[in-house]
Amino acid sequence: EVRSAHIESGRATAYIDTLTIRYNFYNSPSRQLIGATWFTRQEKGKEIILHPLSAADCDLVEDLYQRTLLSSSSLGSGMDDILKEEVFLTDESNYKVMVMKNGAGVLTMKKRSKDAGFLSFGEPYYVLQRGYGEYTVEGEEEEAALGPVRHLVFVVHGIGEAMWSRDDVNIPSLVEEMDTLRAVINKKLLEGWKRDCEKAKREKKIEPPLPNRIEILPIEWYQRIHSASTSLMKSLNAATLRSVSALRAIANDVVFDVLMYMAPEFCETTLDCVVSQIHDLYHGFQTVHPTFIEDGGKCSIIGHSLGSVIVWDLLSLLKEDIERQKAQKMGTGEGTDDDPIVPPDLGTGVSVSSTINNGDAADCPPVGYQAYAVDEDKIGDTARRGAWGPTVHKQLTKT
Repeated sequence: EVRSAHIESGRATAYIDTLTIRYNFYNSPSRQLIGATWFTRQEKGKEIILHPLSAADCDLVEDLYQRTLLSSSSLGSGMDDILKEEVFLTDESNYKVMVMKNGAGVLTMKKRSKDAGFLSFGEPYYVLQRGYGEYTVEGEEEEAALGPVRHLVFVVHGIGEAMWSRDDVNIPSLVEEMDTLRAVINKKLLEGWKRDCEKAKREKKIEPPLPNRIEILPIEWYQRIHSASTSLMKSLNAATLRSVSALRAIANDVVFDVLMYMAPEFCETTLDCVVSQIHDLYHGFQTVHPTFIEDGGKCSIIGHSLGSVIVWDLLSLLKEDIERQKAQKMGTGEGTDDDPIVPPDLGTGVSVSSTINNGDAADCPPVGYQAYAVDEDKIGDTARRGAWGPTVHKQLTKT
């Protein structure tokens, strides 16, 4: 039996036996799960980040800490020897740990470079913290206070995600933006609930129930186009000039997305990728939240930039599929081999032909498929029609 536990409100799973953390809903590298007594404390403005020491280094620092407690007590021999002692770490072999006393007589455990001396000035050092302490993750308190998830939102990104997701670009990736958006929404939900509670208290009414959480999951499709293993990207990189690298990167990683989506082959690949991810994430989400549907959960899709076009195209294909199913129910016949159902001419799509060499479209082979919209309002006896979906190689059925 695999011993595991859901963490981060179900977005990740901690596996006890392998000591790893894996993300359930987006493609991020797994993390190591370790137990720690001592942490390196890093301050970035108002944010405090704790980096755990390894188990071996924790034991070394803890031993120094316990001997410091004994030496500083009434039963100890004093602090002179302890303040001169240096403990060299095992896993972080470039560092040593020392007990230091400030002007107010406060003792602090500090990590310094192993080459730094007692009187070295300007050498960087790190404060060590024992235990987790008062350490919070932004948005964690609000998310834990809200009710269970009752609304699942899929967000489809737009152009340039291949660039924004790079480590050397100082712009938040889609996953980071979704974490921020989720935290803001949860905070607003909780603040609104508290105001409603205060209003109910003033009016001597029953307090409203806690609002339920909204889960936001990213849908990433850029890797299908920008994967370095594809022949397309190999050809693009081979043809890209090395001059003006920043401009070339914008052209290849941002503008290129729009150009490729206009091609039926890559339009179809992108749509297939988005639909497959939504299917997989939805089923994975139901595994983590098994009562989501029966408790009245609902789903939404948000598209940003080119992602809004992708969502529109998917919904147009979905609408056509629904109309086709309705048409089959409205058809004539008994549905047998001898008397098949013949659906009326409704939502059946249209083949898109090429007019190369100035030829007539009727004489040219079809190069793609496009959803066909039918307006139920009629002008006279003729229904108004118009192609409104994406142009793809074949009719998509996964929607």
